[in-house]
Amino acid sequence: MDTLPNISLLERLAIWVLCRSPRVSLLVVKDKFWPDVFFAADVTDPAAAFVADGMNEPDPPSMVLERLYHMPSHGERE
Repeated sequence: MDTLPNISLLERLAIWVLCRSPRVSLLVVKDKFWPDVFFAADVTDPAAAFVADGMNEPDPPSMVLERLYHMPSHGERE
């Protein structure tokens, strides 16, 4: 999270709390004026694992998140 220098102390605290919450499986943070993206994913969640694997690909993170957005919801058929 050191790659996001414009994040305030309160925002860093909120990110820290959300990353440690058992109810949050994917957290993506991007500063408005900074190109880097911070993400934390729980690999036991299939959608979060998809994003975590996708961030290592040569595609930009925005394309990975776009693919996640267009994935079928739980119980839907493709």
